[in-house]
Amino acid sequence: MSDSVVRLTKSQPILIKCSKNCYNFSDFNNNKPQYFFELTINGKNIGKKYFRNIEEIKYSHLIKLDDKIILENIDNYELSVRIYHNGIDNIYKLKGKINQHNSNSTACSNQLYIEFTKNSSGYAMCSCFYTGLDQNKIFASPPN
Repeated sequence: MSDSVVRLTKSQPILIKCSKNCYNFSDFNNNKPQYFFELTINGKNIGKKYFRNIEEIKYSHLIKLDDKIILENIDNYELSVRIYHNGIDNIYKLKGKINQHNSNSTACSNQLYIEFTKNSSGYAMCSCFYTGLDQNKIFASPPN
């Protein structure tokens, strides 16, 4: 018979983010809203395309240079941002047309800001920001 050696290793505790008050423990992860950005673009040469991102921040890059979409091919768009926070679901929408004569096109509502820009090759980039109650923010685009 051979002797077998069993070694027990002690596991490390798992760190749980929580705040303690006199009534209970609360989880910080429940307080983070999730933002579901959805963009639909329409155009003669491209048809209808959809872009969707889920973010934990109020900002999302919806169209990237890797998508290789030419800005002049986009005629109009529909943007919706759905916010999930503490079991409450809010939806905000914005529709518009692209200004194809400029290198950028922007639009905003009380809750949403969207910007389309193009690089030197003509490819489009699109960014969206949920403003919500942050009406004092300034939006600026970097130069191409």
